[in-house]
Amino acid sequence: MPSREELGRRLRTVRLQRGLTLKEVENLSGVSMTHTSQIERGMTSPTVGALEKLAKALDRTASYFIEEEILEEASHRSKSDRSALISEKCGLRLERLTGGIAGGTLRFCYVKAAPVLNEPPLRRHEGEEALAVLKGSLEVVVGDDRYRLKSGDSLHFRSNRPHVFYSNTRSGAEAIWVSTADPVF
Repeated sequence: MPSREELGRRLRTVRLQRGLTLKEVENLSGVSMTHTSQIERGMTSPTVGALEKLAKALDRTASYFIEEEILEEASHRSKSDRSALISEKCGLRLERLTGGIAGGTLRFCYVKAAPVLNEPPLRRHEGEEALAVLKGSLEVVVGDDRYRLKSGDSLHFRSNRPHVFYSNTRSGAEAIWVSTADPVF
């Protein structure tokens, strides 16, 4: 979480980008201009309620002001800029397709699955996941259910159920993986 000073700087920057005065923000948010000024100068931290009101008045999400890293409203990433996460145990190479957006929760990855001989351990976490197979096939276990996804197939599930995906075919697989949480291996 950023410091009080950084949160205030972000708030002031957005307000000025929108061309709003402190009085106009007060009228839009219901948060006094004195309090908003104190927040902008890093003299005080806003309550959750005040931050939500200010964010709405400035057409942002509250998380935009408290995220560690300032993210843009749109995320573009070229193929050469992709960062990769590799899990040898699962035979997976995940390349991040986007860097994320301000207030966003989705993670998009290109998946290259090499064949593995043994089923990797199940994992669980909060959120949702979806897979769409582009090439080859993936074995997916979600709770007590097993799926074999082939090219063109997709699956969407809650991540709090024990799950794993991998390829056990000689040719492996390629897929797009979408999640509301960072990869967990």
